[in-house]
Amino acid sequence: MTNAVPELDPSATALLLMDFQYAMVGAIGDKAAAPVVANAVAVLDWARANEIPVAHIRVGFEPTEAAEIPDTNKNFAPVRDAGMLRSGSPEAEIVDLVKPADDEQVFRKTRIGAFSTTSLGQWLAERDIDTLILAGLTTSGVMLSTVREASDRDLRAVVLRDATADLDPAVHEVLVERVFPATADVISTAELTTRKLAQ
Repeated sequence: MTNAVPELDPSATALLLMDFQYAMVGAIGDKAAAPVVANAVAVLDWARANEIPVAHIRVGFEPTEAAEIPDTNKNFAPVRDAGMLRSGSPEAEIVDLVKPADDEQVFRKTRIGAFSTTSLGQWLAERDIDTLILAGLTTSGVMLSTVREASDRDLRAVVLRDATADLDPAVHEVLVERVFPATADVISTAELTTRKLAQ
């Protein structure tokens, strides 16, 4: 199920590129991730051309933060034990194709959702942004958490169905076809980037 392409006010819209890091691309696999990253590049170019604010979200742990992850956290305890996603490590870096520009905001987080452990909510409120365009890895991770949190914050979410992917393609399909449309507009990157924006 795909929603109609929404009308967007550029002054009240932001693009969130979430967890486009080497570790996540590697987990998905280069072949499966390549078209997703290409779509992220396309929407990033579109946002920059239309002067839409861009925020990059990445996960990364300082040593003390990693040490404080409890065994009860099934997502991040294995990351802690493997010493992965440490700040400054190659796998925690944002992939070169979507590197943040100097004037683009970067939020580092230590949990799954884009709002969790960041000041993203404050950044959006300060700019009177009420609409989020979402792209990220993975569909069942940062995308799901952020779509839910955006809805709880009364923000409009636009999910780019082909600018996200999951370790399990079947889970991806269920989320973009049956779960996300209940609280978000779900469209393709091309549908977004070829539509004329409201002035």
